[in-house]
Amino acid sequence: MCPTCITVKETTTMDFPSLKEHELQDYAFTCAQCSFCQVGHGACPTYKVKRKDSYSGKGKMMLTRALIQGRIRPSEGLEGLRDAVFGCTLCGGCEEVCQVDIPFVKIYQVLRNDFLKRGMWPEALDMAKETLLKSFNIQGQAQMDRIEGWSYWTPNEDELLDRQGAKGKTAFFFGCASSFRGASIQATIATTLIMDKIGEDYTVLGVEEYCCGAPMIMTGDFETARAFAEHNIQKYKELGVERVVTNCPGCYKMWAHEYHEFLGIDHGFEIMYGPEYFEEKIDENKLEFTTPLDTTVTFHDGCDAGRNAGFYDQPRKVLEHLPGVTFEELPHNKANSYCCGSGGVLRAIDADFAVKINELKVVDIEETNADLVIASCPSCVDFMKDQLPQAGSSKGVKDLAVLVAQALGLSWDGLDEIYG
Repeated sequence: MCPTCITVKETTTMDFPSLKEHELQDYAFTCAQCSFCQVGHGACPTYKVKRKDSYSGKGKMMLTRALIQGRIRPSEGLEGLRDAVFGCTLCGGCEEVCQVDIPFVKIYQVLRNDFLKRGMWPEALDMAKETLLKSFNIQGQAQMDRIEGWSYWTPNEDELLDRQGAKGKTAFFFGCASSFRGASIQATIATTLIMDKIGEDYTVLGVEEYCCGAPMIMTGDFETARAFAEHNIQKYKELGVERVVTNCPGCYKMWAHEYHEFLGIDHGFEIMYGPEYFEEKIDENKLEFTTPLDTTVTFHDGCDAGRNAGFYDQPRKVLEHLPGVTFEELPHNKANSYCCGSGGVLRAIDADFAVKINELKVVDIEETNADLVIASCPSCVDFMKDQLPQAGSSKGVKDLAVLVAQALGLSWDGLDEIYG
């Protein structure tokens, strides 16, 4: 009898309860094995680096299908599937080229939930969860530093502290990276200064702002994410909030989509992404750009903002209105943009792998004549600002919000300290 026949006879079928619960298990049988997710324009960066079939969308679906059918034993395939599912940035490149519309990103998040329940979570994520539960933010920093830690950077700290916990219809949700990481904080400061300049009546949670839960949703810990979501939602309802603005596309995706899709929570708030908010204010003639910037820029379409949320036109429209800015597209842009490597909590799981993925992005960036790479994602800005110099690139990295503030003639100490 052939070895394949013996394997089929000796193994048993298995289920993935989380996939079944979310009605996703049948997609393992939908995959046409066309390999577009491996070779399509701008497709899977993890496959491009690893060159292992299991790291592509097709490979993960084939492994899942084989385990469900009992064609391979769990002892032979489950760990490999786990490694591939967690070795993913959730960039959505596979979805962009899939010929049968498989929702890969959602499937991977739900599979991560399944591995959590099986006790097969990566050890690094246990530590991340412990940090989150202790500090209420994924950076592990003191909550009081969400505003007070910026005192040597921002000129409006006192005014911002007055807004903390105040009633208001518009809330500015900072996000964890944008509260505690140097370059990302500058985008948060820039946005508050812009809001102040145009007379926006807004509120912030400050010390009461908890992580939106995105790191836990991305890694499959839905119940921990639920506790954090419910806290923030309750606080906003107490303040009379109707609209939530955030610069972080990961936070945006949580508030706008994933609280409902994964947790069944319908909060009723209007959710706006930072570039969308700036576009609105441009249309309302509230942003008067007076300072020419005299620079050539390119724009990085972050995965959560671009492929996963469709925000392609808004940041480009904002850039068009900034005086003295010449814009040049990246070779791989919009839906075909290369992931920077920082998504899907991959940096916490395998930092070296994330850097290898970033190298693909650096090559793309170096094809342009840009002085600056502009992005609208704190994680992307932070990672590219760190990695571009290490790769020998002389190009700078800024958040779009910082560029908007500069074009409005706004300045603050942190701007010079971080960007020179």
